[in-house]
Amino acid sequence: MTTTAPRLLQVLRSTTITPRMIRVTLGGDELAGFPGEGPDRRIKMFFPVEGQDRPAIPRASTGGPVWPAGEARPTIRTYTVRRFDPAAGELDVDFVVHTGYGPAAAWAQSAEPGSWVGVSEPGGRWVPDPAAAFHVVIGDESALPAVATVLEAVPPDVPALALLEVADAGEEQDLPGKADVTWVHRGNRPAGEPLVEAVRAATLPEGEGQAWLAGESAAVKDIRAHLLNERGLGRRAVYATGYWRAR
Repeated sequence: MTTTAPRLLQVLRSTTITPRMIRVTLGGDELAGFPGEGPDRRIKMFFPVEGQDRPAIPRASTGGPVWPAGEARPTIRTYTVRRFDPAAGELDVDFVVHTGYGPAAAWAQSAEPGSWVGVSEPGGRWVPDPAAAFHVVIGDESALPAVATVLEAVPPDVPALALLEVADAGEEQDLPGKADVTWVHRGNRPAGEPLVEAVRAATLPEGEGQAWLAGESAAVKDIRAHLLNERGLGRRAVYATGYWRAR
């Protein structure tokens, strides 16, 4: 089996979405044919390290990726496609920036038009269940790009609610779809704690629903257990992903 090599793309522009979120729009000839449409499409991003103008990326082979000899390996992180417009040749990726942020967010803050980054083929297997009586979407700011794509995919005629934790009111965003959105402000509390409380206190619609949740790993674990054990959702109806761990 031959793997697919990452694509080398360049920054077209950067936009500040909220005080803690930057949207980087990517483009380039290698974006042609990119299968980036659909909800919760996750990509590996390859960031250049010190001394590099563009990241070293592996070439595809039947035996797996082959890295260029003598070049430093890039920093690799997983992100979600926020928007892909094949007609315009644009790919949007949102980055959370905050105190103690990592190398990917640092790159996003300093990236200028023409800056290079590698992007893998997207993965992701979540699809809305057409038989679900309702949808509940849960996450923190790290999950907001994926949350937006999930809400776009939820049928508009099915009840839906979203419970979303952010630092404060300045981090709230306009989101697509018709879900009833509840913003939970974390303030100085530990990440994930207010979200867990909000989910436990929420009134869910009746029937067999479907849940999508992502964010801080410990909070996701607690919420998933609550939805399965106390709310009675089926295991296949709860799609949960821990994006990061609080320190």
